[in-house]
Amino acid sequence: MTQPDDRVSSPAVGAEPAPAVRACLFTVSGARLAVDVRSAREVALFDELTPVPRAPRHLVGVANLRGTVVPIVDVGPLLGRPALRAPRSVRTLVLREGPLLAAVVVDAVLGLEPFEAVLAPDTPDAPRDRAPSRFVTGWVSWVGEILPLLDAGRLLAELRTGSGNARNAA
Repeated sequence: MTQPDDRVSSPAVGAEPAPAVRACLFTVSGARLAVDVRSAREVALFDELTPVPRAPRHLVGVANLRGTVVPIVDVGPLLGRPALRAPRSVRTLVLREGPLLAAVVVDAVLGLEPFEAVLAPDTPDAPRDRAPSRFVTGWVSWVGEILPLLDAGRLLAELRTGSGNARNAA
């Protein structure tokens, strides 16, 4: 009869612990923000947008992304930032959470970063002017700055239903 092995496997010497979260960092109307990479699908530049008559203000237009019609949305006002001017071409961060999909207009994508710690959404030292608390799942520290980690699912859901007539936006 063999005895079970009582040894507990431990991480390899020198192995670093997995980060608490990997986030995609980007800017919207000059504000630096983060979103979990599991919700960020890709960065896409759209040169041609199709306007949607009588669409909600945040719906900049729609575009074809490899055969899928994607809503292009301005989340600035939803996050307490200025609305963008109607651009001819836009840089976007495509977000997907379950069945919800939208390309969020961004100024720039700063990169993907691992974060060892995520501060709680109600952290007292967090800058409250960065994003409405209903969209913040936590805060991450990047280059000496505390950035909101946004809940992509909640943001996309609000774009879709939050403004009453936003049904086309996500």
